[in-house]
Amino acid sequence: MEISLSQVRHVVAADGAAPDTAAPDTAASLERAVRVARVATCGLHWVALLGPWLAPTVDLPLRAIWWLLLPAAVAQTARVVVQARGGTEPPALVGLSLAVDTLLLAGLLDITGGPFNPFLVMYGVYVWLGAVRLPRFWLATTVVLAVAGGAWLVIDHVRADPGAVHHRLNDLPTHLFTMWLAALATADLVAYYVRRGSAVLAARQRDLDEARERAARSERTASLVTLAAGAAHELSTPLGTIAVAARELARAAARLGEGAASDAVRADAALIRAEVDRCHRVLDGMSGRAGPRFRESAEPMRASAAVALAVSRLDDGQRSRVRVVAEATDPVPALSGGEVAQALVSLLRNGFDASGPDGVVDLQVALRDQRLCFEVRDAGHGIPLDVLPRVGEPFFTTRLSGGGRGLGVFLARLLAEQAGGRLYFQSGRGTTVVLELPVLAAAEGRP
Repeated sequence: MEISLSQVRHVVAADGAAPDTAAPDTAASLERAVRVARVATCGLHWVALLGPWLAPTVDLPLRAIWWLLLPAAVAQTARVVVQARGGTEPPALVGLSLAVDTLLLAGLLDITGGPFNPFLVMYGVYVWLGAVRLPRFWLATTVVLAVAGGAWLVIDHVRADPGAVHHRLNDLPTHLFTMWLAALATADLVAYYVRRGSAVLAARQRDLDEARERAARSERTASLVTLAAGAAHELSTPLGTIAVAARELARAAARLGEGAASDAVRADAALIRAEVDRCHRVLDGMSGRAGPRFRESAEPMRASAAVALAVSRLDDGQRSRVRVVAEATDPVPALSGGEVAQALVSLLRNGFDASGPDGVVDLQVALRDQRLCFEVRDAGHGIPLDVLPRVGEPFFTTRLSGGGRGLGVFLARLLAEQAGGRLYFQSGRGTTVVLELPVLAAAEGRP
């Protein structure tokens, strides 16, 4: 069984789902329908604006509201142009277009029956559209214009027909103004509840997207663990052979007696054995084995013990460059000691790479709101803002070629999320990585 990096990349990138062609076709058809409707709406605006002037013999009341038709037609044309260029409509353009259309509706109603036109309910539609699509400023503008347009229709009708008594009670146009107040209350209620419903739906969609992302990361991790287990199985034999050869080399050096050459050979043999042991530890950790060397770290342990275990797994030169600051409290995180140590080792080594050969990395342990926080702060130059969102993706790394595969942060984040915690970054003068974990309620008896 041979496992290559290309195989791992393929497993991590694959989502295991067959492509769904029906959904893109439906979305494309809907998009085309929206484009056609928008172009048709823009054309109707220009026909309504230019029609009375192109047919001067026809008595069309649209001439009276040309000053409302013109900005509405221009706004619709601007939206069509943006759409044709494949761009995204700015919220200000959408809000301005809806605001002008709200004013145009008042003009159209005024020349076609005033407050008794049944299409007066279209004000509610405009408010609903604003609540769904627009930011707060433009929503408020649409509501104000809708209410003002309704008030203008009522006032204009009363002024034009002062002798009407059907709508008057005690010299007040009670009926019409009551209708206007009802429209005002309806507009406010529609705006409030639609806006609230949109916020709830958006929050639910965000939660669903996060759940899908966590599920996808879990699937990728399961694939990686399977591949790592296969790699550990395949590499155990050659590593054992190397270890035997290193022992034989050490014995041969011992038979040579004392001398510079034999000392160098013994040192090389010891180095080979140490690196073989390190490879065994890495492969065992990746494949999830719990051999005798790891049984103690397979259970939750106190934060101080997990930090000590992580520091013991660093190189000699790196141990002297870690500055640990811990509070007096020593809680137990909701992860095994080996998992916490594995995550901290990955974060610390990234900090060493960013800090340079002589830089010091700070590791602060603190309990905040019943959450245990391990903060790893390096002395580097920070992470660019455009790169920061991608940190933690599998096989994404900011190191130079050969400096890493980008899996350490990915696995650390996955471990944190599976335990109900999180991993996040703060970049400025240097980078601070915060591993936040929940705390076990019963910590008695832990080492």
